[in-house]
Amino acid sequence: VEAIIALPTEIFFRTGIGTYIWLLTNKKAGARKGYVQLINAGELCTPMRKSEGNKRRMISDEQIQEIAREYQAFESSEISRVMGHQEFGYRRIRVLRPLRMKLKINATGLERLEAEKAWAKMKISEQSIWKAALEANLGSTHEYGWAEKFAAEATLANPELGKIKAIFVKAIRNAFGERDPEGEVVTKANGEVIPDTDLTDYESVPLIEDIRDYFAREVLPHVPDAWIDESFVDERDGQLGKVGYEINFNRYLFKYQPPRPLEQIDAELKQVEAEIRAILDEVTE
Repeated sequence: VEAIIALPTEIFFRTGIGTYIWLLTNKKAGARKGYVQLINAGELCTPMRKSEGNKRRMISDEQIQEIAREYQAFESSEISRVMGHQEFGYRRIRVLRPLRMKLKINATGLERLEAEKAWAKMKISEQSIWKAALEANLGSTHEYGWAEKFAAEATLANPELGKIKAIFVKAIRNAFGERDPEGEVVTKANGEVIPDTDLTDYESVPLIEDIRDYFAREVLPHVPDAWIDESFVDERDGQLGKVGYEINFNRYLFKYQPPRPLEQIDAELKQVEAEIRAILDEVTE
């Protein structure tokens, strides 16, 4: 891509949207190699005396010459930007955060527990003991690791329950566990932190920036417990983050237009009100 020119809206039949001209070549001049020129010609247009459908504007010969001069100059100006091609590229990384949960012992959780396979495999007498022990804790909230401690104490107090089964401890956590930002981080048996899929996010890191530096500056100050998913890599080069490109004219050539003073807006509203009042007076006379 040598240059991209953004044209005004309403200059073609059947559509009022803005369009673009892309200048493509595999024989760039030396000075243009590695660069792309953006030209925002969105304001270079002339109203047509008679609109034709969606076509209400045209680009005059003088305005065409102005666009051509901007292209030939190959310089950054009010409507032109010359940028290195890598400035449009980014690596999209996946940001993970830990799953945090608390165990909230309530009737709804007890119903979920009774639907678990581990519960169905127990004897009725064992179910009665576990149910009584859990009902004694109704309304309480505990950290995620409480389930194992609770099970150990229950089996110690009731030899009939036998040895603690890991599958039942897991069933307790599944039934009563609820996401809580203040809760304990949930980990696998080997200590690996389990990510919360609901909190998965993505960041687009410019190609010209180091991913680690960007992450430390833009992400960690806001979510200190986040980490980069190292398995989310680009299929072509195998490196961290998937490569993509985006050309956003507003980002590079946006020109801030300050809002009009409130006094001016208020005066215009009063003028419109006066005109409406005058029309109503004519109708009612």
